[in-house]
Amino acid sequence: MEITFLGHAGVALKTAGQHLLIDPFITHHPGAQAAGISVESLELDELLLTHGHEDHVADAPAFAGRPGVVSIANYEVAMWLKSQGAHEVIPMNHGGVLQRPYGSVRMVNAVHSSTLPDGTPGGNPAGFIIESEGKRIYHAGDTALHLDMELIGRHWKPDLALLPIGDCFTMGPEDALIAAAMIQCNRIVGIHVDTFPPIALSDDRKARAVAAFAEAGKTLILPSIGETFTV
Repeated sequence: MEITFLGHAGVALKTAGQHLLIDPFITHHPGAQAAGISVESLELDELLLTHGHEDHVADAPAFAGRPGVVSIANYEVAMWLKSQGAHEVIPMNHGGVLQRPYGSVRMVNAVHSSTLPDGTPGGNPAGFIIESEGKRIYHAGDTALHLDMELIGRHWKPDLALLPIGDCFTMGPEDALIAAAMIQCNRIVGIHVDTFPPIALSDDRKARAVAAFAEAGKTLILPSIGETFTV
């Protein structure tokens, strides 16, 4: 699997000949534009959305409306996408697993809130465990630290996890380290950080976080927009 960081909480996955996007936030993200990333530049077969906040779904209708694209989200977000002209939506909910051409998608718990751009409730926020080509990727979505993460470590140990570290609205890096231990994953990509002033971390705090992860035998990756990882 190839994973490219798109900025904020957005990632692109290429696996088994399929192109997936999770929570793309591009049009309103100056960093994505500066990196040469645009809605038009990204290939897509499947769109996954963790919850309804605008910094996760603002570009979703443009992607979901493309011919052939399948969009996966909780019921409320999926129905909102359908009302926005999505080509095909698959609603799911926590605990569900979808078998896909590239493998499977499991929806897991996240502790956060979820309101759609039009002000309607966005259902319960979630994370995804994607299994493909013998590997597992966990995208936690926007979340606090919570005990359900122990279930992930017990049953579905990820090879790579994307965890929010920006604090204020989600976990900070200190709680993300606890989460990494709970999910039993040694390779963590820090997301949902530095996009806006409330989630900006100082260089000193980032350095301390990287050192703390290393001391625990784990790697905290703070990616540049456009950076690609192989799993």
